[in-house]
Amino acid sequence: MRATVLRDPALVKAAGRFVWLEMDTEQPGGAAFLRRFAIEVWPTFLVVDPATEKPVLKWLGTATAPDLVRLLADARRALQGAGGDGAEAVLARADRANGRGDVSEAVRLWRQALETGGAGWRRRERVLQSLALALQASEEPRACAELAAREAPALPRAQPFANLVAVGLACAEEAREEPWAAEALSALEPLAAQAVALPQVLADDRAGLYEELVDARKSAGDEAGARRLAEAWWAFLVAERGKGRSPGARAMLDSWFVAAARSLGDPARAVPFLEASEREAPRDYNPPFRLAALYLDEGRYPEALAASSRAVRLAYGPRKLVVLDQRAAILEAQGRRLEARRSVEEAIGYAAALPEPQRNERVLERLWARLGSLEER
Repeated sequence: MRATVLRDPALVKAAGRFVWLEMDTEQPGGAAFLRRFAIEVWPTFLVVDPATEKPVLKWLGTATAPDLVRLLADARRALQGAGGDGAEAVLARADRANGRGDVSEAVRLWRQALETGGAGWRRRERVLQSLALALQASEEPRACAELAAREAPALPRAQPFANLVAVGLACAEEAREEPWAAEALSALEPLAAQAVALPQVLADDRAGLYEELVDARKSAGDEAGARRLAEAWWAFLVAERGKGRSPGARAMLDSWFVAAARSLGDPARAVPFLEASEREAPRDYNPPFRLAALYLDEGRYPEALAASSRAVRLAYGPRKLVVLDQRAAILEAQGRRLEARRSVEEAIGYAAALPEPQRNERVLERLWARLGSLEER
């Protein structure tokens, strides 16, 4: 978003009404921020009340510039504490509840706002997205998927439509084995196919939808369909990268290049793009980290280790744990078990020195499990 959306002229008028802050939560100063503001999804967009220093609006994921303008207007209403029982007032209370972390109350109020506002309410699309994301985070996949399947067909074919379909499809795919999931998947997959073809939808979101569609076809046992979609995904990524006017814009889809190449069983095809990203951003750990993953997939262990070592030197904060874990996996694949164990021990020691809000417990559990495995053999 920094390389594209936040530079959009549509935000200029709104920008002067707010004090803007970008926070990299993995930097040393990020721990203090995380103690005050719980962040589980990146990116997260917060609007904070300057009087109470508490969020009045919280938005998860990406948004277009026009969507951000509308979100800022919603935040102003939430900040002003609109009274009454109208849809706008209920929405303001829902956003404040979500901002303070009371997700169940926010869900209740968003549902009330939708009922009060009716089918023609101008904020309906935005509330549907917020509600779906909250249901997904609350581990209610059925409610999330069925909401998307029921509401998305009537939405204009634009960013909110794509967002709602993407969340709903992810919820349905997560619960594919449940009896209700088949109907939701059959409704949402065709809608997702429409969404990936919409040029006004953010490229990052279209890439994510492609991945959801590929995974859905693979889960259904349709390998031919999954491959056709993966090839279309790859062509889309290459075309979008070609439009990038800056290193950041060109590298924006790098993680999807890795995912698409892996889906196609051909990790080598992503290597030149990641090499170009590393040349253009030599201080960013992400390109060598992703290159190391591709080389590891191919069994090119010396090149994987060299790339991973470059990433280790550049990485910081919680992400460094993942990079050190990757280096251990490469060393283990080479049969260098003692060095692999030392890499894991370095990661665990590094984690112990991180402030508590920056520790990723799932990564730590994986590191301890790898260490145990290395010690057993």
